[in-house]
Amino acid sequence: MKKKDTTIITGKMIEIKGSMARHEIVRKVVNTFIDVESQQRGKGIKFRYPVENLSIGKQLFIFRPGGLNKWNFDFKVEVLKEFRLGKGSHDEIKFDFQNKKQENPQKFSVLLHALTAIYECSENDVDQLLENYSDLQTSFETGARGDILLKVIKWMFIMEDIVYWNYKGRAMLYNALKEA
Repeated sequence: MKKKDTTIITGKMIEIKGSMARHEIVRKVVNTFIDVESQQRGKGIKFRYPVENLSIGKQLFIFRPGGLNKWNFDFKVEVLKEFRLGKGSHDEIKFDFQNKKQENPQKFSVLLHALTAIYECSENDVDQLLENYSDLQTSFETGARGDILLKVIKWMFIMEDIVYWNYKGRAMLYNALKEA
């Protein structure tokens, strides 16, 4: 059997900034999926959305469907090799946190403050957080740059909220990272 060609459609930029409640974030992301994908669906069609601009001159994308045979609102955060997070699994991100904690325990507590702001949705704009914690971007030599790490985690939190809406959502990942 010959595999069908895949068509990748790039949607519009999804921006989640400022203070925004979890349910508002989920609504905005899911409604974007519905608006873009409602007329263009079917086997062999995948969607890719830019979600963040990165300090390395690239964009962070999410893509859907998120995995094998998943056709709900699940998505996957596209983690590139140059992000220095492996494939972006929870374990790889936790490992990056552990390395940062070991490298610079004092600045690690600042990283946790920024992570908590994202977790609590009190500030969803990572660039604004990095302005508030100005040296966080250069505080660690190991692993991912601060903006990349926090932006990937932000979108993983959003993905967890969508997939596990009635459960803990982002709490499982957040607690694992806090314990790093």
